[in-house]
Amino acid sequence: MDSKIVLNVAKEEGRSRLKESYHNAPYKLTHYGAANLTDHLEMIIMSASPGIMDTDHLHIDVHVKEEAQLKLFTQSFNKLHPMKTGASQHTDVQVASGGILHYIPHPVTPFKDSIFKATNHIHLAEDAVLMWGDIISVGRIYMKEAFEFDRLHTQTKIFRSGKLVFIDNQLLQPKMQPIQKMLFFEGYTHQATFLFSALFAQELKNELDEILTVEYNDISYGFTQASSDVVILRALGSDGELLYDFLQMLGQLCWDFTMHKLSESKEVEVIENEETETSPVVAGTVVTEIAVAEKKSAASPRKRRASKNKTEEGLKYA
Repeated sequence: MDSKIVLNVAKEEGRSRLKESYHNAPYKLTHYGAANLTDHLEMIIMSASPGIMDTDHLHIDVHVKEEAQLKLFTQSFNKLHPMKTGASQHTDVQVASGGILHYIPHPVTPFKDSIFKATNHIHLAEDAVLMWGDIISVGRIYMKEAFEFDRLHTQTKIFRSGKLVFIDNQLLQPKMQPIQKMLFFEGYTHQATFLFSALFAQELKNELDEILTVEYNDISYGFTQASSDVVILRALGSDGELLYDFLQMLGQLCWDFTMHKLSESKEVEVIENEETETSPVVAGTVVTEIAVAEKKSAASPRKRRASKNKTEEGLKYA
């Protein structure tokens, strides 16, 4: 089955509003809670299907317009059923100038013999902000299907101002790779990836260096700055819900940090505007003072001669 989800968000009267949406079976796109509860828009992708079946293809198109802010959620785990041919999902994202996108979906759970490819192309304007998550499970653990899937391929590309700045490409084939061992899952059953992209990514990285100093018993993680405007965090764990909550915590932390940076920028802009408005008054005062001085200096010839005579007279008696 071919399915499509379209989401278009724009800012109006200080709030981010849903301008266009489209979805077909088995998916549904609706508001996450009250529509006007927050200045940003919160939407959730729901599905009436038990999961992704063989030959299914899903295309997601998200457009966040200038200065709009979107938080996109999912309803539940994305289950990949047994397949012979394979299924795919492609996501196109456009975030315009000043826009913000926060998207952390639930984990992907591949069943035995499942074949799946997910590609994400994210296009950001120069000052757009992105918070993006991805969680992969090794299968249905309690059904003894761990590492029994056939092929799982995920690829995420981030473009900023039309230029490719980051690519994450993961191809997992348990029948051909030792993914249970070192440099892969290392005994864990879930892997999470979190991406933050903004012009102030370096400042966030400095904050994370101080905040993420705690060691968790059930999570092993590490983070680094992948480029000047991208920070990536990779985590391993044995509980999909735990990793999902962990990424949601990181996403909210990054969201709050972004709001703080935007607030700082507005304060600087207000100060600059006030200085611009007051500067002509100062300049006018200076010009007036100069004009008065010139006027005084341009006295009548008779007065200038009298002043000169007094000066000469003073020098004679000195």
